[in-house]
Parts: sequence; structure tokens; C-alpha cells
Amino acid sequence: MNRLIRKIACAVMAFTLIAGVFTGCKSNVSFSGALTADLPEYTSVKDPSGGLPEKGTVGDMEYRILGKDQFGCYNKDRGYYVDMLDQPNSPYFIVISAGTKTASGADIRFNDFGMQDSTLVIVVEEYKDSGVEYTGLECPCAVLELDHMPADLLIVSTTGEQFNEISL
Repeated sequence: MNRLIRKIACAVMAFTLIAGVFTGCKSNVSFSGALTADLPEYTSVKDPSGGLPEKGTVGDMEYRILGKDQFGCYNKDRGYYVDMLDQPNSPYFIVISAGTKTASGADIRFNDFGMQDSTLVIVVEEYKDSGVEYTGLECPCAVLELDHMPADLLIVSTTGEQFNEISL
């Protein structure tokens, strides 16, 4: 009985390996452990010259890209979170954190964003040597202010790494 179970297990493993080779399966996890995502088609907010306006409309939302001097990032984790002020009708702040970087000069910037149906797609680009220095608990981040939240949110890097929501 034990031999029969071993033979069946070996046959199942062999079939799985062969099926994987022939179907060209690939993992959705990069070697760094971060999830990767294919960028969906979306309507970009870039202007005709390819520039990203600092403020405008995306879908039915008013947006504004905030500078590093307007909104600090102190979360050491890599990912994103949504923040608000403690006042009525506060805007929403989508804070995308690159996490604590050991190399000085690391930074993160918006590359593009736009709508795909009810999903706000945000594409960020990370730089290893931008010349920006962070002190203390600060870390590289990009902040987008919205007048209201979209139904769904997808944040990815230009290399396809997906940013997950982090808690404060």
C-alpha cells in the first residue's frame, strides 16, 4: 500500500512539473517577495506634451500633487495609506511610502495616474540616487490629495511592483 501511494505522489509531481513547463507558467512574485501587477489600460492625466500637471481632474475627482515640504512621510514601511485632517470636508491624502532606505538619496515620484472604470491607477517611479537627503524618521514618499476617494485603488511602480495598504 505504501508503494502505491509513493508512485501516485511521484506521478502527480511529475505531471505538475511537465504541465508547468508546457504552459509557460510564471510566478506573480518577484525575487524580492513583492507582488507584481500588470498595468491595466487607464485614461492618463498627462498633458499632450507628456507632462504630469500638479493639479487637475482625474475621473470626477479634483487632485493636487503635494511637494515634500507640504506633507511629510514618517512611516518606515513600504506601501500606501490614506490620511485625512481632523476637520469636516477634509480632503483625502494618498501617501505612498518607499519605506526606510539605507542609501542616501533614495526618492519616489509620480510617473502617471488615471482612471480605469472606477479604479484609480497610480504609477510611481523609485530613484536610488536622486540627491534628496532624509533625516531622522523621514522616508521617501509621494502624496496625492483628492477631494473624494475612488471606489478602488491600484498603486504600482514602473517596474510592476504593487504597493499594499499599510496601517498607521
